[in-house]
Amino acid sequence: MSIREIRPRVWEVRKTHGHREDGRPRTLYKTVHGSHADAVAAEAALTAQMAAEPTLGRGTTLRAVWGAYSGSRGQRLAPKTLSVYTWVMGRYWLPMMGDMDVSAITRADVQRELLNSGWSRATAIRNRRVLSTVLTWAVNEGWLRENPIRVGGFEYPQADEPDYDADPFAAIEGGRDVWGAQVALAAMPRMRGLALEPAWLMCVGAGLRVEEALAIRRADVRRVEIGPREVTQLAVHHAVPDVGGRRATKTAKGNRVVGMVEPFGSRLWEIAEPMAERLDPVCKVTPSRQNKLWRLYFEEPPAEWHPRMAESRKAQGRLFGLPYIPLSRMRATHATLMQEAGVPDAVNSLYHGHSDEVAYSHYRRPDLDAAAAKTSDWLELVG
Repeated sequence: MSIREIRPRVWEVRKTHGHREDGRPRTLYKTVHGSHADAVAAEAALTAQMAAEPTLGRGTTLRAVWGAYSGSRGQRLAPKTLSVYTWVMGRYWLPMMGDMDVSAITRADVQRELLNSGWSRATAIRNRRVLSTVLTWAVNEGWLRENPIRVGGFEYPQADEPDYDADPFAAIEGGRDVWGAQVALAAMPRMRGLALEPAWLMCVGAGLRVEEALAIRRADVRRVEIGPREVTQLAVHHAVPDVGGRRATKTAKGNRVVGMVEPFGSRLWEIAEPMAERLDPVCKVTPSRQNKLWRLYFEEPPAEWHPRMAESRKAQGRLFGLPYIPLSRMRATHATLMQEAGVPDAVNSLYHGHSDEVAYSHYRRPDLDAAAAKTSDWLELVG
C-alpha cells in the first residue's frame, strides 16, 4: 500500500520503483500533513521524481503523465481550469495518444492531429495549449527532457469564410470579437432591467471577469467623489466560477478597487444603492446559467408573446441584431475603450488584475468610425 494514514490527517506515502545497483528496491518515503488528496498529490510527485533518470520518459505513457499531473499540479489549479483540462485530455488526447510512450510524441504527431481531427480553429488552438501545459510540467518534474510543442508556429484549421455576398457589412461586424464604443452604448438601453445587466455593466464598465462580476455584493459597491466627478467603485476580492463555488480571485493582483467608466457606473449604482442586504449579490444570475441566458438575448424574438411566458423567455431577442460576442469578451471591450482614451497598457493591466503587465495588442479593436470622424475634422481645419 503506497498511502497509509498513520494518525489523523498525517499520511505516509511510499513509492517503490525498480532496484538500486546493490539489488535493493528503490523506495522513496514522504510524510504528508493534510487531506487524502494532499497525499495523492505527494504520491504523484514521488512518481515524477523517480522518473527523473537518464531514460527520461521511456516506457511512460501520456496517460500515466496525465494521471500524475492531475493528481499533483492539477490539485493546485482552480476547479474550473482543472475540469477543462480533464475534459480536453479525456475527450481528445488520451483516446488518440494516451498509450503512446510520452518520449516518442513528436511535433509532427501533434500537427497531424490539429489538422486531421475535424476540429475548429478555436478547438485546435485550445487543445494544443492544454497538451503543451501538461508536457511542460512533465519536463519540470523530470519526466521528459523537452516539450516538443512548447514553441514555434503550428498550422491550424482555417476559420469558416463568412457570407460576404448576402450582407458584407453584417459579415464583417458579426465576425468582430470586441464591441466598440458605439455598439456598447447602443446596447445599454436594451440591457436595462435584464437579469445579466449588472454583470454586463461591471464587465464593460470596469473590466471585471464574469466570475468576478457575479461575486460582487452590495457591500462591494460604493459611490465616491473624485475631483469634479462622482465615480462608482467596486471592491474586487472574490470570484464565482461555474465549478468549485466562491473562491479567491484568479491572480495575486486580483484583489483591487476599480472605478467604473460612465455611464455604466451610474447605472450600476442605480441598481445597487436600493438593495437592503449588504451581502446579497448585485447580479443574481448563477454561473451555470449565465452563458445560456446571454445567448438568449441575441436570438430572434418570438413571433408571438404569450401571457404565461416565463420571465426569462421574455428577454429573448433584446440584443437581436447586435454582433454576438460572449459576455466574457466585454472585458476586452473595456480594455479597448481605455486604450482609445489613451490609458497606458501598464495601468490597464493593473485595472484588470493581471499578475504581470501584459501587451493589449490582441485586445484592441479601434473604433474606425471615430478615427475617420477625427481625421475629417482635422482636414476641415487645414483645408
